[in-house]
Amino acid sequence: MIAWVVELLSDFWQPLQVLHYITVRAVLAGAFAFLLALWLGRRVIDRLREVGVHENAGACDSAAVGAIAVKAGKNRTPTMGGVFWTASILASTLLFARPDEPLVLLGAVLLVGMGLLGFLDDWVKWQRDKGRNGLSRTSKLLATIALSTYVAVVLWMLGERTGRPEISNIYFPVLKGLYAQPEILGAWGLLLFVAFTSFVILATSHAVNVTDGLDGLAGGAGLISIAALSLAVYAVGNASVAGYLHLPHIPGAGEVAVLGGAALGATLGFLWFNCHPAEIFLGDSGSLPLGALIGYMALVAKQELVLPFLAGVFVLEVSSSLLQILWFKASGGKRLFSIAPIHHKFQLAGMAEQKIVARFWIFGAVSACVGLLLIKVR
Repeated sequence: MIAWVVELLSDFWQPLQVLHYITVRAVLAGAFAFLLALWLGRRVIDRLREVGVHENAGACDSAAVGAIAVKAGKNRTPTMGGVFWTASILASTLLFARPDEPLVLLGAVLLVGMGLLGFLDDWVKWQRDKGRNGLSRTSKLLATIALSTYVAVVLWMLGERTGRPEISNIYFPVLKGLYAQPEILGAWGLLLFVAFTSFVILATSHAVNVTDGLDGLAGGAGLISIAALSLAVYAVGNASVAGYLHLPHIPGAGEVAVLGGAALGATLGFLWFNCHPAEIFLGDSGSLPLGALIGYMALVAKQELVLPFLAGVFVLEVSSSLLQILWFKASGGKRLFSIAPIHHKFQLAGMAEQKIVARFWIFGAVSACVGLLLIKVR
């Protein structure tokens, strides 16, 4: 919205022209989202406490982990922190990004859609009088598949109809000039692209959801991933930078960096309240859209295959859970790990929660640096 105002008023006041720069608007979006998250966060937390929306920390698959959470005083901590996190991102993005850029609008639709689904899941969990523990796995899976499929189809159409065919290509890291072109396969290519794109969004959403278990863990890891991906989407949106790094140039992708800046600011504002001891938890209303946003930014930046490094903590967490499930089924009931996801293993070993979170942040930062290096080395 500000970009439109600048076009109208910059001739009258020259300094306004600085707002033409994506980097300036991304920084302003981050600052605004941070302040808005601080303002909204306190009011949302107070309201949630007033109506009694809180986490049942003792309701855990592991009685030992549940006991640790109860002992730490998490049992009455409000959840649904994703409500003010998402609202802050949307408000800041609408203010500082170009709302006529389809890639920004599609990202906002995905953010809102996943946020509403997560909110509904959190709401059902809170209404425990019917004995339900959130939405059923089937309904939740079908809803997320439908939304991710919609996003994938729109991305494909954008590539075809807006002169940005690179959007539908899949680029390989390190190997310069090597990429897959699903469009040459026609309808089969569309199906493959939709399946792959949907998988990226669904996988990252689930990964963040699994990781959200300790104060500041998911938020801090998400902050690292979004920062790295904001650099990546800016790079592919800038013709000179993309050419220097041998990346595909996607006009308009740079505006998604403004969305990334807003997400960084809102996440910092959320961590203000979520750092140990947490005053509020992210909940599904935050973990689902956070993961979806990370996956979406990787898709726009064409770094889907580097994403496992750019989101290293989430990959580690969801991999430990997936391996545990697969091994349990294949071995007839035996466990590969004593408990999953892996951060619980450190909890049961007696490691302080703050130390676990800090070390996972460090791992995430190192992993993201490796991912950025893979982008550079082409």
